[in-house]
Amino acid sequence: MNYHTPPDQSPMRTVEPLSEEFLNTLVAELDNDEIVGIIFGGSYARNEATPFSDVDLACFVPDSVKPLSKRFIYRDGRLVSIGSRTVAGTRSELARPERAIFIVSGFRRVLLDKDGSVSRLMREIETFMWEPLQKAADNYTSFGMMIYAEQVHKILSEIFKRDDLALSYATSKLLLSLTEAVAVQRGVLVKNDSTYFRQVQETVGLDSTWTHYHRLAAGVDLVPVETRGIATLHLYRETVALLRTTIHPDHFEVAEQAVRVFDKATALMPSAFKFTKLELEYGTGLE
Repeated sequence: MNYHTPPDQSPMRTVEPLSEEFLNTLVAELDNDEIVGIIFGGSYARNEATPFSDVDLACFVPDSVKPLSKRFIYRDGRLVSIGSRTVAGTRSELARPERAIFIVSGFRRVLLDKDGSVSRLMREIETFMWEPLQKAADNYTSFGMMIYAEQVHKILSEIFKRDDLALSYATSKLLLSLTEAVAVQRGVLVKNDSTYFRQVQETVGLDSTWTHYHRLAAGVDLVPVETRGIATLHLYRETVALLRTTIHPDHFEVAEQAVRVFDKATALMPSAFKFTKLELEYGTGLE
């Protein structure tokens, strides 16, 4: 099997689509005077559900009403996720690159639309253009690469203290932050949670050094937590190199210094930074 190829999707992995009766019953249960519309999304809407998938619904309330927290219920043995939002709130999120990448892509079906506002919003999403957000995306990512320097120091501290639990937590935080940084700067419109990491890896290149360290940091290639932490530090270096032309000089100065601290740490703690032959087969980014 190819190193980067996900397992074949067997027909046994999916389930039958939800019946109209099931969806209509949910709409009737959720509808009230403060609901202006309901949409249906997620894996069931895409006909990609497994026996363990939840049913994703979003209830729209008037713009003057504060959306409720997400809640969950079970119906007919299925977990139903019920989000709450407003049309205006969703529209404002489309103007924020770090939110837009998670909103735009993916199939959605309107189940209820009392005043036409939800259908209009869906059409806006369908015609969404990324280009007007690119400058804001660059600024968001540039600032991020500066503040993620703190996580570099935290990972190094936990390696120094040999605290595996704390190291695992710090590694996970920086991994998610760097994944988001690349996704936002490159305008990766995320289809769903299951494809997020792979979409970002494909954008950078499945055979790239960045993706190599991303896989190690994510734990896809089974390695100890300390190796995951070190791989995440290399991933930071690679991300700084990858996004260098879009990082503001003041932000780059901090990011570059964080990379230098990492380099010095390898000399300070040589035993902790030994890599296997597999891990050494790729080079590093900043020259």
